[in-house]
Amino acid sequence: MRYLFHISIVFALLFSACEDKEEAKYVIVFDPATEHDFGKVEVSQSASKKIRIKNSEESPGPFTGNLTIVDSPAFLMDFSGVLVLQKNESKDIYLTFIPSAAENYSAKLVLQNDKSLNEFYLEGSGANPVSFSISPVSLDFGLVAEGNSKELELSFNNNGSSGFELELSLDLPAGDFVIPGGETNFSIAPDAIKTITVRYTPTLDISSKELQVSHNSSVRANPAKVSIAGIKDISADLVSNNLEGWNLFKNKDYPASVLKFLDTINKSRVNAVYDSISDEALLGQGWSRLFERRTNSYASSAFSDFLNAFNGSHLSENSDTDALAGIAVSGVLITSASIDQYNAVVTAANLVLNNTQGYEFQYNANVDHKDIRYALIQAYFNLSSFTEAAKQLDILVPANAPHSSTPEDLLAAIQALAGQL
Repeated sequence: MRYLFHISIVFALLFSACEDKEEAKYVIVFDPATEHDFGKVEVSQSASKKIRIKNSEESPGPFTGNLTIVDSPAFLMDFSGVLVLQKNESKDIYLTFIPSAAENYSAKLVLQNDKSLNEFYLEGSGANPVSFSISPVSLDFGLVAEGNSKELELSFNNNGSSGFELELSLDLPAGDFVIPGGETNFSIAPDAIKTITVRYTPTLDISSKELQVSHNSSVRANPAKVSIAGIKDISADLVSNNLEGWNLFKNKDYPASVLKFLDTINKSRVNAVYDSISDEALLGQGWSRLFERRTNSYASSAFSDFLNAFNGSHLSENSDTDALAGIAVSGVLITSASIDQYNAVVTAANLVLNNTQGYEFQYNANVDHKDIRYALIQAYFNLSSFTEAAKQLDILVPANAPHSSTPEDLLAAIQALAGQL
C-alpha cells in the first residue's frame, strides 16, 4: 500500500508539471504561414513584404520576446528590440530584401523568449539588371521612289548577363513609317533576340521620326530612341529638270534656263544625296547667267556658280572641265576683279588647257580652248606677269610670235583679239 501511495504521489506531481508547461506554452501565428520567398530582385534594388505576427487566442497570456533576423544581412525589417503582444493582439512587420550580388539568399526571422522559439523563413535571389542592345542604332532608308515601299529590320538583343526578361513597348509616331502587324509590346528572354520590321512608304520629300523604346532596364536611359529617316526619291525629276535647262540653254533661251536650273537647285536642298544633281544645275545656272548678261554683276555671279559647282566635288569629269572653263571665262569679265580671282582664272585655265587639248564646251562649241587661253592671257596681264602673257599669245597667235612682253604691246595685242575668238 505504501508503495502504491508513493507511485500515486509521483504521477500527481508529473501531471501537475505537465499542466504548468501547457499553461506556459504560447501559440504565435505568422501570416503568411512560416516562410516567404522574395523571388528574383535586381542587385542593389529592394523588395518589401508585410507579415503579421499574432499572439493567438490559444496563448496563456501576454507574450514578450526578442524579434531578430539571423543568417543574412540582405534581409531587413522596420522593427527592432522587444516585441510585446497581448493575447489575441497582432503586429505588422515590413521585411525588405536587398541583394548585393547575383546569388541565392536565405535567413530566418526569429521571435523568442525563455519559454518560446518561433521562426519565419526568408528566401530570395539577387539578379543582374536587364542589359540589352538595339541594332542598328538608327534606320536610314535612303532614297525610295514615290509609290514604292522599303523595309528594314531592327533587332533587340537581351544580353546573356541579364537576370530578367526584357520588357519592351514601342511607340512610333504616325507618318511615312509603320511597323507591319502592329506588334509593339513584347518580352525577350535573356540571351535571346527579337527582330521587327519597319516599312517606309514615302509621301513627303523627306521624313524623319524617332522610335521610342520603353523598357525595364535600370542601366540605360528610358526610353531608348532610334532615329528613322527616309527620302522620297525625286532624282528622276531633278535630272529631267537639268536636261530641260540645258535644252533651253542650247536654244538660247537663257532666262528660262536660269529659272529651270534654279528650280533644281532649290528642290535639291532637301538632302545632300542630291548634291551631284544640284552641282550640275549650279554649273548650268553659271553658263546661263554668263550668256544672259541680265545684270551688271552677271560675271561675278557666274564666277561664283562655277567655283561652287567645281568645289562641290560631285560633278562628272566633263562637267568638272566645263566648270573650270567657266571660272576662266567669267573671271576676266568681272569688273575690278581681285588678285585672288585672277589667280583662280590662271589655275583653272591651265588645268583645262593641260588636261583637255582642243577643249570645246559640251553645250556650245563656240566656247573652246582659244577662249580659255585668251582668258589666261588677260589674267596674266592683270597680274603683271607680262612674260607669261606673251608666251600664251605666241601659242594663241603663232603667226605673230614672238610677242613683245612690254605692257603696251601686250595690251594692244590683247585688244586686237577682242571679239575675234
